[in-house]
Order: sequence, then C-alpha cells, then structure tokens
Amino acid sequence: MSGDAVEANTPMERADSVIVGRGYVGRERAEEVAVAVPEARTDILGWLRTVSEAGDWRRFERLAGVAVHLHPEGLAPLLASALTSPAAGMNSEDLVDMLGELRAPEGVEPISSLVQEKRDVDGPFFSFCVKGIQALGEIGGADAERFLRSIAMSEPGSWPDTLRWHAAEELGIEDELGFDEDDMLGGA
Repeated sequence: MSGDAVEANTPMERADSVIVGRGYVGRERAEEVAVAVPEARTDILGWLRTVSEAGDWRRFERLAGVAVHLHPEGLAPLLASALTSPAAGMNSEDLVDMLGELRAPEGVEPISSLVQEKRDVDGPFFSFCVKGIQALGEIGGADAERFLRSIAMSEPGSWPDTLRWHAAEELGIEDELGFDEDDMLGGA
C-alpha cells in the first residue's frame, strides 16, 4: 500500500473521502466524518497505525486532523511517536500543532527535541520553532516550562533572540526579563 491507495469501499476510505481535497480539517469536518462513517470514532487509531506503517503521510495527517476532534483515547502517544520518527513526506508542523491542541504531555520531549534540532536552520523567521514553542506553552507542565525557561533565560547568542522572546512570552516573563519586543524580534 503506498501513496493514497487504500482498498476500495473500506470505512477508512469512506472517511477519507469526506475530507480529501477540502483543506483544513476542523471540528465541523471531523463531525461530518463521524456522521458519514460512525465507526470512525472507534477505529480511527487503527487507521492511523495502518497508514503510518504504509508511509501514507498525507492520509495520516488528514485522519489525525479528524482524530484530534474525536478525542480517541491513545491519540497523543500515537502522534508523539510519529513525530519522533519523522519520515519523508510527513508534516511535522501539523503534528506539533495537534499535540499542542491536545495539550498532550507526551508531546513535550519530541517537540522540544525538534525545536532544539531546528533552531540553527529555521531562521530567519523561525516559523517551525515558534510553532513548537507555542505548542509547548499550550501543553504546559513542568517539563515544558523548564524547556521554555531554558530558552528564555539563555545567554544572548545561545538561542536566537526571536525564540528567546517567544519562550518568554509563553511563560509570561518577557517584562520580568526586560525584553523589548522590537529589539528581540528585529522590529523598528
């Protein structure tokens, strides 16, 4: 099984047909899937495992977008696992967003690792790293806060100022640290 090939007329294929080519999968579209394919609520984790094993990352992302709104037990560890072993074609940014939206503590370590890994190559706008920092802020908890604090309170030059600013902002300590937004973000 490769690409978007799935056996015809399976519940997974029917669910995917509700979302394929229709852009962002929000709460309403996820509910459309659940109404059109009732077994989606109970079977979606299995579908996600199947398509990830097949390397069908487009379908994985679409179905994960549905799953985030259906809240199946066990989704966060599955998404975190996919994030720790990114394969060609996987959209890590979407997985980071989903883990943040789920406020999944399982996402702290893989997101932190990716932010650290990409900090020197994500510039000049640092869109992935900022997204990761924001997801960590959503997740919260001691580990996420510890990582964000390590960025925010790092010595100038050890982390890009943009990332130091965003980490401080997520923690609500930018004023306490005396950060000036324009200076930190390169504004006027």
